[in-house]
Amino acid sequence: MGLLKKLKEVSVSIGPMVALIALLHFFVTPLPEGNLLDFAIGGVFITVGLAIFLTGLEVGLIPFGERIGSDTTSSKNLWLVLFTGMIVGVVIIIAEPSIAVLADQVASVNPAISTTSLVTMIALGFGFYMMIGMARVVLHIPLKWIYVVSYATLFIIFAFSSPIMMSIAFDSGGASTGPLSVPFVMAVGLGVARVQQKQKDSDNFGLVSLVLIGPTLAIGILSLFSGPVGDVAGELVVNQSGNFLSLIVPSMEQVVSSLVPLIILCLAYQVLLIKMPIRRLLRVGIGFIYLFVGLTLFFVGVNGGFIPVGFQIGYTMGSYSTTLLLIVGLAIGAITVLSEPSVYVLVDQVQSITQGHIRKPVMLTSLSIGVGLSVFLAVLRILTGLSLWYFVLPVYAVAVTLNFFIPDLFVGLSFDSGSVSSGPMATTFLLSFAIGSSVAVGGNPTTDAFGVIIFVSMTPVLVVQILGMIFARTQKKAERAKEETTP
Repeated sequence: MGLLKKLKEVSVSIGPMVALIALLHFFVTPLPEGNLLDFAIGGVFITVGLAIFLTGLEVGLIPFGERIGSDTTSSKNLWLVLFTGMIVGVVIIIAEPSIAVLADQVASVNPAISTTSLVTMIALGFGFYMMIGMARVVLHIPLKWIYVVSYATLFIIFAFSSPIMMSIAFDSGGASTGPLSVPFVMAVGLGVARVQQKQKDSDNFGLVSLVLIGPTLAIGILSLFSGPVGDVAGELVVNQSGNFLSLIVPSMEQVVSSLVPLIILCLAYQVLLIKMPIRRLLRVGIGFIYLFVGLTLFFVGVNGGFIPVGFQIGYTMGSYSTTLLLIVGLAIGAITVLSEPSVYVLVDQVQSITQGHIRKPVMLTSLSIGVGLSVFLAVLRILTGLSLWYFVLPVYAVAVTLNFFIPDLFVGLSFDSGSVSSGPMATTFLLSFAIGSSVAVGGNPTTDAFGVIIFVSMTPVLVVQILGMIFARTQKKAERAKEETTP
């Protein structure tokens, strides 16, 4: 029953994107023969794969993550908490499918960049900020000040970094908060928050957005100590769509290499700390089987359908009309955020926390408009070659400043909303769409296309912060009205 529910949820999420591409194919500019069918087949693989994958998370991995967080914190050993944050963060990134997809995308446009170094630094950065995120709950460090220090450090580092690495760094942060890492990180964070003597609602948020900073900062540091990275070091490598059967074995091998470290981590914590009953441990094992099958189908759909067809759509639209490319980017962005399963979890949380003052339709509409505008600006950047600085610096400067004028609850919640918006759809389809668009208009994919994922992550932060300010004013009015009517 749970699997059928997940299948319905993911179908509703991915269906609108497939419908939009079909409309563009039949009424605007047709795709090469077979591309639309391959995209639809890829959509089926991704839909079924994500449904099985998300079921596996619920069955086994999320409960285990909560136990890791709660049992580690209950030990009252700060060093164990820090070690757990670091090791869990590193291992979860090795297993995260969005990072594998990103590394392949980077290799396709610039083979000069070492994907091994890239993934290693992303994992270390993610683990470091996972450690900071867990420690800040235990030590009660205000989240807003961590954001101030972190983003100030980021922009100082990138002042001395290359534009190529800056774009890849910010997208690495966005991609790191993918379909595997977000639920597991949230589960660990929830476990940490639950065992606090003075638990606050705000402690449940912020960890996901903190771990987004880590990979970005790590790639920035890597760029300072590595040699200069040139433009595209070879011909652009674009895989052909289709050939799904031939992708099954390579996808299985990729999934095995990703899940083995995660399995070892869980077994180590089971033996040394958690000691779950055998019955529950078997349930976790069943969850891992679901994860294996789901991730395999996901990679087959991504590599056989969404990435190559996404590139082709961007290339076709860009070659046909730059005005049309901007409009299509706006539409794709608006639909993409509604295609991310994690977004619906977030808006339900906001509606519940605000006791219905911020309704689900209002937030979904706001996010859709905001992310649509973000992708529009990302395409505009591809067309004009404007620096990423003109976009990320003012947005994050405003966002960090607004943290001091909104309720504490919305500080972590707003930044988390940006993290969950840049899920598998952004990493697979939007990035390949941006690369295709850049090639079509004669741009440099390494500097122009990369950065689109962070665009998707930025706008929701401001949207939720504004909603938080509205909520705070509504609460104050309600309190005043209550005081006036009280005899």
